[in-house]
Amino acid sequence: MIEKINLKEMEKKAWKSCFQDGLWDILLGFILLSFGIGPFIEEITGITYLISYIILLSLGYIIFYSGKKYITLPRIGNVKFGTKRKYKKIKVAIILAISVIFGLAAILLTQIDLIPYNIDISIWGIIFAINALIVFSLMAYYLDFPRLYIYSIFFATSILIIETSSSHVGSTYDTVIGFGMFGVVVLLVGLLHLTRFVRRYPLPK
Repeated sequence: MIEKINLKEMEKKAWKSCFQDGLWDILLGFILLSFGIGPFIEEITGITYLISYIILLSLGYIIFYSGKKYITLPRIGNVKFGTKRKYKKIKVAIILAISVIFGLAAILLTQIDLIPYNIDISIWGIIFAINALIVFSLMAYYLDFPRLYIYSIFFATSILIIETSSSHVGSTYDTVIGFGMFGVVVLLVGLLHLTRFVRRYPLPK
């Protein structure tokens, strides 16, 4: 019985170590940035919001998977978890995929004018805030990743900032201030954890 408890504790510690590298934070930072600076990129370069969203999102995923392969795995190895943990990872992947598709759909519908771009920001705010709170909270629960609860608050706060700043700075720069600012914060948190991880687990000689 004691051995069974110890194995569970060891698996729990190994599972939590998967988030020490900060790569999840970096990925989520890119997701926030993709919402935040898309309109700004469109204004100064002419590249549509949808394209910049896809580029930033793709960059985030490339960094995430490359980091896991070339930074994390060589240092702590490939831990095989039980069926319960595997199902949790699948659920999180599905939740994140739905969230990304939701974002793409919203941007696409805006681009082809099925949804007016200047629609009441309160409606967009409520939709995106609820989506973020649900997505981040479910991910935090299934992944045992408490920082995601904080990031869900970041996202909701971003919506509030966008609503209050829109009339002063315009509909392009309000998202830069809201989503962009917190996206940078989450990215910096991720880079800090990644730096600590690399120092704590040097490559074996």
